[in-house]
Amino acid sequence: MKNHSALASIACLFFLLFPGPLASGQAPVQVLHVVVVGDVSPSAGWGKYTSAVAMDMTLVSIAIAENMPERQFNLVRFEIGEDEYSTPANVLATLEELVVGANDAILFYFTGHGSVDDKGHFLSLAAGKLYRKDLLSALAAKRARMVALITDCCNTRSDGYLYASPYVEVTSPPVPTPLFRRLFLETSGVVDITSSSPGESAFFAPYQEDPPGSPGSIFTTQLVDWISRERQNQRSWDELVRGVSLRVHQAFRDYYPKGATIAKGAPIQTEQNVFPFQYPDMPTREGPRTGLVVRDFPGRGAVIIDVAKGSPSTQAFLIQQDRFVSLRAQQVIVAVNGKATSKTAAVADAIRKSDQILRLSIRDPMQGTFDVLVRMRY
Repeated sequence: MKNHSALASIACLFFLLFPGPLASGQAPVQVLHVVVVGDVSPSAGWGKYTSAVAMDMTLVSIAIAENMPERQFNLVRFEIGEDEYSTPANVLATLEELVVGANDAILFYFTGHGSVDDKGHFLSLAAGKLYRKDLLSALAAKRARMVALITDCCNTRSDGYLYASPYVEVTSPPVPTPLFRRLFLETSGVVDITSSSPGESAFFAPYQEDPPGSPGSIFTTQLVDWISRERQNQRSWDELVRGVSLRVHQAFRDYYPKGATIAKGAPIQTEQNVFPFQYPDMPTREGPRTGLVVRDFPGRGAVIIDVAKGSPSTQAFLIQQDRFVSLRAQQVIVAVNGKATSKTAAVADAIRKSDQILRLSIRDPMQGTFDVLVRMRY
């Protein structure tokens, strides 16, 4: 589960775009409608992490304003501050208010508690469950060119702490950035992504005592950071999912090297991995997982002899330098997921058994030995 920030009522709707009338013969301006919902109602019980939930909303709002001109986005913020407003009906009402053109796009972001039952994944609100499938149906009913549902959902915390939602001055660009134009204005279809895989919780970055507070949730902060880095590049949703997934995976390891739990006595979680339900051009679960071709390098590992163009291995995350690189021929794989691999058969077997995010130790004749993360196709 996981929850998000709020004011006292659903009346907290901010419309930052009011398109004027079009000149005769002028094509309608494409608009990105963004609904940012956060729940900091008492039932959420965020405690000292309430400020982190508020920060999630602020970070996403800033990312929108930094990538879209003011005349081309419509930002609606719904901060849930009281249990009586934490209802599925009130959340869905934020969508009902939108006036959406056929060529427009919608991004719905939620930070708060979530869970799963026999009916599927849902946003857990004080007054009931808002099932993901119902939220997607409401989004589809707006008949936009494309819709994106992104949620940051996980655990509960104790309450009793105050929070402040920061205000930041932002200057919007005169035209959409290449990244947002590609993701929202030139893409059609449905995007549905959540912050953690089945069986996992979503976590905050650790609370800081001095100065007090938290920078936000791991997923949201890494998503916004990736957007900031890539805003001038025309990246696809697959590139976004891969890039953010690797950063979230590593950030969790950095923040919680011994793992973490949502409550005393609960099982220890050792990873957090982004989970996409669907997005345009999502890779099929078949074929080569990495795009690597290797051969034996007797007694030393498996030497890479080819890297398929556009494959996951061309976008490996170089952990030590916090950047993405392509693996290349003549580099040697010496370990997979922390286990030494002395030959090709051992590498192939380790990759076959691995979860989707793969950690490789690479020996390079010029750079020495380093670790990378690769988000495989499946």
